[in-house]
Amino acid sequence: MESLHKKIEELLQEVLEIEASKTEHFSFVLEGKLKIPEEEALKYIKEKVKLLDFFVSFRRKGEGISLTFIPLPEKKERKDWINFLLLIMTFITTLIAGALQLEVNPFSPIFNIIKGIPFSLSIMLIIGSHELGHYLLARKNNVDASLPYFIPAPHLIGTFGAIIKMRSPIKDRNSLIEIGAGGPIIGFIVSTIVLLIGLHLSEPVSISDYKGGLTLGDSILIKLFTRIYFHTLPEGKDISLHPIAFAGWIGYFITALNLLPVGQLDGGHILYALINEKSKIVGWIVFGIAILLSFFWIGWIVWAILFLVIGFKHPSPLDTISPLSKKHKIIALISFLILILTFVPTPFLVK
Repeated sequence: MESLHKKIEELLQEVLEIEASKTEHFSFVLEGKLKIPEEEALKYIKEKVKLLDFFVSFRRKGEGISLTFIPLPEKKERKDWINFLLLIMTFITTLIAGALQLEVNPFSPIFNIIKGIPFSLSIMLIIGSHELGHYLLARKNNVDASLPYFIPAPHLIGTFGAIIKMRSPIKDRNSLIEIGAGGPIIGFIVSTIVLLIGLHLSEPVSISDYKGGLTLGDSILIKLFTRIYFHTLPEGKDISLHPIAFAGWIGYFITALNLLPVGQLDGGHILYALINEKSKIVGWIVFGIAILLSFFWIGWIVWAILFLVIGFKHPSPLDTISPLSKKHKIIALISFLILILTFVPTPFLVK
């Protein structure tokens, strides 16, 4: 190991005036001052480290920098059959949920379950596209990521969504924005298409026929699209969303929740890339807003608790020194604009 550390020092001596070197647990740390312009030096170091089995993190240290070399973890055998099994289970639970939304028994007769197909395919497409966005952008940025794990659930929509696992660290702040924003932006686009198709299939109904039923709150975009489709509704009428439109509504709801700038939510990734450690302050502010909103919808209490569980601290990418590009700042702006347009303060009400 000592000879490997020596080799690292020799590789970097052209660009780094080494002032200190030390071993911390399994990592090797070099501290010093750059001999050439920072941007050129960082590019040079990253290229050289590709020849070795190490990740390298970059931190500022006074007037110089600190480099930490972390050995690559051993690659574990992938168990993609688990992803496939969860996908099938979630397809079944969303089929059941879709049938129940139409007020039919999905098992009597058993063929009733196919009535849930429109909702099931729509919600699975929305959730899948969101996670696929994360997956593709992770692979683009050389981050080892798992396939999506869908989460089946026996409730109104038949799923708790999906997740992917990041098996290696994110290299820099630009990558953090791409990976964090990729899912919500692609999911938002697919949700919009699904919603517009669903609204075309929806129709006005008498409010008196649905007393005690569930009423969905409006985001800015939902209100805009419903007005475009239905113009003005007669008094005593409301819109009964087709299951496909309901899937689109859920898609917007999921997108907004994921874009909340807290911890390691997608919005937390993006905000950390923009303002680093200051993002914790914003996270606590969002927590306070969730508490206030719980007076209008009790579900925000659950989310406030979840924020405390996941925490407000965000792990750093490997490189915190390289600047954000203008393109990635625009991506971050678009992401938070989507949050504003899709956020629903009171998602569910019972009339």
